[in-house]
Amino acid sequence: MPVVNIQMFAGREHAKSAIAKDVTASIAKHANVDPQYVYVIFNDVETKDWAISGELFSETLQAKENSDK
Repeated sequence: MPVVNIQMFAGREHAKSAIAKDVTASIAKHANVDPQYVYVIFNDVETKDWAISGELFSETLQAKENSDK
């Protein structure tokens, strides 16, 4: 039973259903398993809890917003 963990920024509720369907279909096809046994788990992460290149993404977004003004 494949279990797929997807971590992404919070606020993408609208996309989860389509992502789950596509990921399930791909795993079922390539791993040759019944789709009913593919589990997809979403972990929503706030931008304040995600760092890229050593900087919190929330701070990166804030700096970008300030530079666009």
